[in-house]
Amino acid sequence: MVNYTRFRLGATALSLEGVLEGLELEDGKMLLDYSKLVKKTVERGFSHVELSTDLYYVYPASFSKDNLAEWVRMQEEGVSFSAHLPIWSIELVSLVEDVRKASVNSVIKPVEMLEDLKPIAYVLHVAGPLAAEVNRMEADPNCKRLFFEILGGIASRSVEQIVESMADIGVDSRRIALESIEFPFSKTLEIAERFNTSICIDTGHILAGYSGEIGVKEALEKSSERLGEIHLHDAYRRVEGGRLVVKDHLPLGAGDLNIKGFLKILEQIGFTGPVVFELCLKDAEASLNKIMSFL
Repeated sequence: MVNYTRFRLGATALSLEGVLEGLELEDGKMLLDYSKLVKKTVERGFSHVELSTDLYYVYPASFSKDNLAEWVRMQEEGVSFSAHLPIWSIELVSLVEDVRKASVNSVIKPVEMLEDLKPIAYVLHVAGPLAAEVNRMEADPNCKRLFFEILGGIASRSVEQIVESMADIGVDSRRIALESIEFPFSKTLEIAERFNTSICIDTGHILAGYSGEIGVKEALEKSSERLGEIHLHDAYRRVEGGRLVVKDHLPLGAGDLNIKGFLKILEQIGFTGPVVFELCLKDAEASLNKIMSFL
């Protein structure tokens, strides 16, 4: 395990590659040893691990008492954790109130169990497929802006309820990090300021243009006072052969991220939190080596 003095370099312990490696067959049933994937991530040189709480619903045994006890022991040895709150089947900006309420409850439920670990941050998507669909629509910009105003109001209501419910569990609002996703970054930052949460800058989402007309440097500067975590992966948005091509979740060096400039900004704003590679483990390792050449 490698420790860094400026910030903690980590990786997600859940990718398709990792899941396939972790699957085992026993008595005709598929089993997933999530703790094994977490340990493997640390063994590959990462001092921070981001847990995916979607597994709480897909494979609840991933968050067994034994696994949690093991992760607490790993914390005592210097490993830190954050948790990505559920995104699969979640829609916090649903126009159907029953769906929105169910989504809020589904986001909170894993926290009741995981808070024993006291993760550094709980990363939250304030919107889901509906916002992404609106973002990709070929419609009048003013119409899209109006729609996002409506969705922003719904997202605010959901975040308010999540913040209040997590406070009852003992989670300070600044440990909730709203991620830059396929939703206007200005709206995400506005909601974070209103409810005093943190921000999680996702470099790939920004580079791909998902969060609006804003660059990585500007997003980091605007959120510097409440930056809780960074999701690091490369991406690009280019016109190739007369058509728009968008790629994200690429290893560092495969997209348009200015790595040197990115590190310089982190130093200028004094960021010391977790920087999590949202990549398969192989690409995360390659990206770790890439970034280490600049440190």
